[in-house]
Amino acid sequence: KLSRMGVKYTQPSGEVRDRLRADYADNADSLTAASQVIAINFQTIAAANGYWRG
Repeated sequence: KLSRMGVKYTQPSGEVRDRLRADYADNADSLTAASQVIAINFQTIAAANGYWRG
């Protein structure tokens, strides 16, 4: 669920998301790139949490 929420946080306007969906829905490269950004964000947070826990 967190990764799906990443799209909403990236573009909070439902109207804009609906308008742009046609541009990226059939483009695997765009979907992969968006997923990579979200995954890197989770990886960064996990590494930071590990750092602070020591």
